Amino acid sequence: MLFRSHKAMPEPTRERRSAMNIEYLDLRDDANEIVRASLPDSYVQAATSQLERTYGYSSFRPGQLEAVTSILSGHDLIAVMPTGSGKSVCYQLPATRPGSFTLVITPLRALMRDQVQALQARHVRAAFIDSGISTVQRQSIYAGVKAGEIRLLYVAPERLWADDFQFFAKSTRIDLVAVDESHCVLQWGHDFRPSYLRIGEFIKELPARPVMAAFTATATPGQIPQIAENLGLRQPVMVKTGFDRPNIRFDTLKLKPGKRVKFIRDWAVRHPDCGIVYCNSRAECDRLAIELKRQGVDAEAFYSTVPEADKKRIQDGFLNGSPRVICATTAFGMGVDKPDVRWVINDGPCESIECFYQEAGRAGRDGKPARSILIWCDGDFKSWRDRIRQNAGSAMTDTERQDKVCKAALERLNAMSDYCESEDCLRGMILRYFGDSAAEHCDYCANCTYDPETGDVDQEPSREEKARRKAERQARRSERNTRKAERATQVDEHPHETTRGGPITTVSIGDVDQAIIGYVSGVNRLLGHGLGATKIVQGLRGSRGVFYVEQGLDRLDWHGSLRGVSEALVKQHIDQLARKGKLSYGDFRTLLPATEPEDE
Repeated sequence: MLFRSHKAMPEPTRERRSAMNIEYLDLRDDANEIVRASLPDSYVQAATSQLERTYGYSSFRPGQLEAVTSILSGHDLIAVMPTGSGKSVCYQLPATRPGSFTLVITPLRALMRDQVQALQARHVRAAFIDSGISTVQRQSIYAGVKAGEIRLLYVAPERLWADDFQFFAKSTRIDLVAVDESHCVLQWGHDFRPSYLRIGEFIKELPARPVMAAFTATATPGQIPQIAENLGLRQPVMVKTGFDRPNIRFDTLKLKPGKRVKFIRDWAVRHPDCGIVYCNSRAECDRLAIELKRQGVDAEAFYSTVPEADKKRIQDGFLNGSPRVICATTAFGMGVDKPDVRWVINDGPCESIECFYQEAGRAGRDGKPARSILIWCDGDFKSWRDRIRQNAGSAMTDTERQDKVCKAALERLNAMSDYCESEDCLRGMILRYFGDSAAEHCDYCANCTYDPETGDVDQEPSREEKARRKAERQARRSERNTRKAERATQVDEHPHETTRGGPITTVSIGDVDQAIIGYVSGVNRLLGHGLGATKIVQGLRGSRGVFYVEQGLDRLDWHGSLRGVSEALVKQHIDQLARKGKLSYGDFRTLLPATEPEDE
């Protein structure tokens, strides 16, 4: 039997023979704790053999075996794996066992079509239902599932509540429900879809509860429990493989809009491999595709209002190498399995690190060297802020909820702005944003290997030049740290004396306020939500508790910056900042940064 009935997670254990060590998320009584446990490895040999038969691979990628074993053992799963890590194998492989049926919920129509075609080519019986499937075709698919002829069915979350699908689901045994792009369930997230919030309700109404598996490429440590709770997962096994894509080189380039077309045109001409240019408007997609064609580049525009027949032609053609360049809005490429995209250019910043990393992750899925280039200017962020303030949360009727959505969106945009403006390692900024650890330098991004102000991201410097520029960056960083230290010990009219394991120093009122605001902002950027005043105070005073270390909070710039200031005094300053409107309170009295004022 493929799927066992859902059962409680085994008790944490120090050691067990013939077992696989895993972690699961304890959601009982809102504990939200990560607990170490183990699963029997009885499925490993069978799963590896099936992997080779179905996909031709002799071994699993990191995280895949743990995910497959968890599902086959009857446990819910939440998997955070970067783009290109093979998430789909984790739910497709269990579905190949006889007598099972897997329902895949995804918002991506391109993924449905692409994965079903790929599965059918591997002789795995799969189907999808979208708006282009007629009533007669849907009934044929339902009958195919009931007859055991279809093992996987892909649908959008909105489909779950259609009358015919409700009847089908309640009269069919569903063994596994796989939720792709599960971060869409976060109400304050970058890609929220209200229909995702009802997936848990859909599961509860089924005659028998299936195993549930949630997958995402973009979730910070603080968002993982929220995803699990919103989907109704039960003590899910948690698989995290790390966010690093070491084969991708990251570059940022500050260019005004008038100079971007020339740069992108010259780049595409010089680099004959397949690439994607992400634009922030349909008009820009068309304009850029036309310009590239004039230069002899095989390019096409792709966005939501392109006719369906043309979409299919362009997408299938791109998979086969013509066109070799796609000028697209954010919708293109999500779920499309093209391993040999060698470069991705963002013509303007995204609204969040999450969106950017998904788009950049289209490059180099085959593990070979690839490039990500983000072109930006100050005006881009002004436009994004205006757009967010006008539209964020507009679908909600509750003013307080609208404000919360807007604040969360602005915080994500600020993190994107920090990435563009930073002189630190770009890879490190991305990894730390998602809660991973990172070295100070990766030697494979613009800030670690050459000066982006040269304007030529394709020009590799000599070893001596690299060393010189690295020394310059370190000198600039040292100067900034010195200035920060001078400000931190500056005496004003009402200094606070602190002892930090040594001589008495003084911290001014202004610096205490700056530290609090900076730390609150950093916490919200990292976790995607705020923390209560007590946890903020403990973090500012340098707590090294398990909570702060596991969430990555101890790596924030302002963590521990007020070690010697009394807890009561820090809380007093927090209250004063809230009264002045420089901080605000969210749900459950969590601290949030104040809404950023309009740009001048």
